[in-house]
Amino acid sequence: MNPRTLRAASIFGGVLLAGLALLGWSQPWFVVVLGGQSAQHPDLHVAGDVSAPAVAALAIAAAAAFGAMAISGAFFRAVLAVLEVLLGASILVSSVLALSAPSGAVEAAVTKATSVAGLESVQALIASNTPTAWPFVTFGAGALLGVLGIGIILTGRLWPAGGRRFEVVRFDPADPDAPGGGGREPRGAVSDWDELSGGSDPTSR
Repeated sequence: MNPRTLRAASIFGGVLLAGLALLGWSQPWFVVVLGGQSAQHPDLHVAGDVSAPAVAALAIAAAAAFGAMAISGAFFRAVLAVLEVLLGASILVSSVLALSAPSGAVEAAVTKATSVAGLESVQALIASNTPTAWPFVTFGAGALLGVLGIGIILTGRLWPAGGRRFEVVRFDPADPDAPGGGGREPRGAVSDWDELSGGSDPTSR
């Protein structure tokens, strides 16, 4: 693959995966049905912002890191790629923790709906707790972010350098022998003041 195409595909794919993780975080992760005296409550749809609140910050940081890669040099690109691996792994772990302990993941939502606090008390109220597809989508996005970060560590050195618009612009002094140069220095406030001090009128030029 062409290095320029590889860079564009990696950055676009990374931002897309970070956006997918953020989308998954905002959707329902669990559908909770309460039993006993709390059966009168409607089913609770517990979103990722309750079950895995850290995912949003991790996904935004991942997207920002991919954006920074577009203008970074080889060294900082490698550092950012390592960061992407860590961010992807953190998103993955957050999803796994929620799926492996669903009662704890929905505890805050159940407590808010029923005013019953404490994990054991909340577990006693839950008749069923069914995960949706969204925590698995977020899990997959985190895993792919980590894999993409590893890929950039291995291939990032092949990427072309950043655009010239990010380079320092230097202005060379005008050539007095060039056409239009006239052998004179550019007119400015300092030169005008010097001529006034010497008794000359700078506006006569």
